[in-house]
Amino acid sequence: MEKSATAFAPATLANVGAGFDCFGLALDGPEDRVRVTLAPQAGLRITQVTGVDAARIPYDADKNTAARAARSIWERRPALAARYGLEMEIVKGIPAGSGLGSSAASAAAGATAAAALVKILGEQPLDDDALFEAALDGEELASGDRHGDNVAPALFGGFTIVHSASPPAIARFMPALPLHVALVLPNMSISTKTAREILPREVPLQDAKANWAATALMVYALLQGDASLVGRAMTDRIVEPRRAALIPGFQAMKEAALAAGAYGFTIGGSGPACFALCGGEACAAAAGEAALAALRRAGLDGVNRIGRISEQGARVPP
Repeated sequence: MEKSATAFAPATLANVGAGFDCFGLALDGPEDRVRVTLAPQAGLRITQVTGVDAARIPYDADKNTAARAARSIWERRPALAARYGLEMEIVKGIPAGSGLGSSAASAAAGATAAAALVKILGEQPLDDDALFEAALDGEELASGDRHGDNVAPALFGGFTIVHSASPPAIARFMPALPLHVALVLPNMSISTKTAREILPREVPLQDAKANWAATALMVYALLQGDASLVGRAMTDRIVEPRRAALIPGFQAMKEAALAAGAYGFTIGGSGPACFALCGGEACAAAAGEAALAALRRAGLDGVNRIGRISEQGARVPP
């Protein structure tokens, strides 16, 4: 009898203002799907990749984020890894290089699927720290760094704060106010490595102090449900100004979204995805449409959609 497990993991947004490499949130769509099947020979083989940007996803397991994460889980059970291998199928729902945590979702789904198969086979289940570390192994392939700001919400859902990747120290909660997310996805891609390479290695103390204050204020605002503070907290004097230069019309998009009533507007992780946090669906629709119009005036097309922060992270369907 064939033994397999399937996992889904959601799109995510990282940084959320000044929370570089530590803040992240899960979205209610889109998502990646990974299926792993027990194979009679050791090793991992990718048999199929379909969906969005499938042609950009490597079949080489050494270069694939989902495969690397699944292998990391599998190798934590040496007796299994020595006797059996894995075959993997990937369905991409999240565009690569979009700023929606595409590589993190694949890594989270790969780790979760492999862990589910370990449990099906009657082995000792793996804990959340093992899942996080395995997914980070996959994410490292895409970014060259072990940062968990997308991985944490992809695995655990909600709004996450990564204090430390090793050893894992993660806080997770659902905001105490009903936020809607207005996403704007420009028709372009930005690699995580490129977006990280342009960042300064040293920053003025005043900018650092402003960002520290903004991260503290954001956590307070979300936990207390204080909408009046969300916009003031959603500022970034270090990362956003550098990455904004990679996205045509970013400042005009931001001004348009704020004029339409958004609490704040920023870049999702490495970009090019941009997003606004809003207090209701009507506001999110207006902010998204206004920002998209500004993007088009800058000479670049794109799409917009309205979403919510998802309580659900990576999941294994019944």
